[in-house]
Amino acid sequence: MDVLIFEESPKVYASDAQAKALVVPGGSAFNTARHVARCGTNVGILGCVGSDGGYGFFMDAGQRYGINMLLTQKEGFTGTLLVRHEHGERNMWSSPNVARSYIAVPDVNINWLHISAYALFHEESAKVVQELTVKAKSSGAILSVDAASYEPLKQHLDSFLQATRGFDFLFANEHEMEVLAKTDYHYKHVVVKQGSRGSTVDGIHVEAPRVEVVSTLGAGDCFNGVFIAEVSKGAALVEACRKASAEASRWVATDFERRYF
Repeated sequence: MDVLIFEESPKVYASDAQAKALVVPGGSAFNTARHVARCGTNVGILGCVGSDGGYGFFMDAGQRYGINMLLTQKEGFTGTLLVRHEHGERNMWSSPNVARSYIAVPDVNINWLHISAYALFHEESAKVVQELTVKAKSSGAILSVDAASYEPLKQHLDSFLQATRGFDFLFANEHEMEVLAKTDYHYKHVVVKQGSRGSTVDGIHVEAPRVEVVSTLGAGDCFNGVFIAEVSKGAALVEACRKASAEASRWVATDFERRYF
């Protein structure tokens, strides 16, 4: 889950100060799945939540947004992301808690497996990804990965490349591509998210609409979800990229109340 903090008043040592704070369903996997579902494509999430109320929180959110929630509950705290906003940009502090635990892979049909690289940065969840990948490959599923975030990507680069080499799609932003450019990475298609300048797919650039930014939080996940849904429905890659860029632009210009309610 995401804890969003913005509109802060100055800190008062050892006392209270005012801020606007929201607790919303989040995480890269949930955010991406939400946008896949919004495009009318069947989607599910495999994940682990804690015994702190996280199970009901996410099951309710999944029902609200039309996502099949394949959740395992374990003793402990649900993974939490603290997001602090400044001038429309976000800085994040993550506490994975039980979210990176090992869980059994269910017997489900997989047509497209999308992985957030965050799951590859922890030993137990990386094992789950490995088992899912074997299952997906055996059924001929499309495989995609999002590079997650450039700082942990740098720290776990070798394991990331080993786990995802040969995937059909790599999604990354420009900072993450700077890290990957120094390697011999190999993916069938590379999609680069360039913020307000749009995106590229296999080197073909697509412009994004100009908007007034409220917050960039979740923009990359929105892009990924729309792109995956469009390609799943048969769209050409450039057209899927154009639709995803447009929807991500709309998302960053939308206030938080309208994003979640």
